[in-house]
Amino acid sequence: MATLLAIVDPGFDDLSALKRAEQLAIDTGARLHLFCCDYLHDISAFSSRKEAKASTLAQNKAQLEALAEPLRQEGIAVSTEAYWNSEWQESAVHASSRVGAYLILKSSPLKTPGSDSEAEVALLRKANSAVLLVRDSAPWTHQRILAAITPDGDDSGHDLLNNQIITQAHRLGQATQSTVHCVTALEQKLQIVDVFILLADNHLPDEAEVHSNEEHISQRFGVPPERIHIHLGPPREVILQTVEELRVDVLIIGTVARHGVKAALMGNTAEKLLSVIDTDILVVN
Repeated sequence: MATLLAIVDPGFDDLSALKRAEQLAIDTGARLHLFCCDYLHDISAFSSRKEAKASTLAQNKAQLEALAEPLRQEGIAVSTEAYWNSEWQESAVHASSRVGAYLILKSSPLKTPGSDSEAEVALLRKANSAVLLVRDSAPWTHQRILAAITPDGDDSGHDLLNNQIITQAHRLGQATQSTVHCVTALEQKLQIVDVFILLADNHLPDEAEVHSNEEHISQRFGVPPERIHIHLGPPREVILQTVEELRVDVLIIGTVARHGVKAALMGNTAEKLLSVIDTDILVVN
């Protein structure tokens, strides 16, 4: 049985990720693992750090179990885990690997200065599974999923990432009965089939079979041509415009895992969109 890991923030005041996880568990038949990581820097209310840890873990575990019980009554298999660590993103990644989760869900309202955005970006970069950042707990109503793909003849890694993005899009679309759209931003006009030929290890349609960039993408990724959106311009602006025009429920985008100084200095399209997109964002690594 597939597993979803829902991160429940300490304080239990924002349950957006849990509500979205419940919806997806019902749609997909997945089990849920509710995970809460907490840490107290100020332990003055306790006699020792050991007491602070034990008390916090016991309280959080009890609250997780209280959240899990109604879900179990709905027929959803639910496990819970309370953890103690100052680096919640590191602990969430390890927990995801332990339970074999294919998707991590986290509540992620639009960020303000001084928020926990750096830790969130670290989660996106280091997670071994896709991460769904939940902006709002309201049900998905427009039944549209937008997958952002990047043809790049110089980087086979982009080709693999594109395939992972599309796989997630089709999987989610089938589970939620949503239509899948694709968006591609081009810095300059080009024939996308030429890019894919450089990367392909299987048959691509002949020029006589396919005539437009939209049809090339349709043939390769199984999305109807009328749902392919190709625009000239920087990826951030193109994706943002398409999200707003289509009123999508979730944007699926890829990011590249990076570590060390290079990771601190280099951003990417996914990370730049976190502060401006108000719809759910599924990030594939």
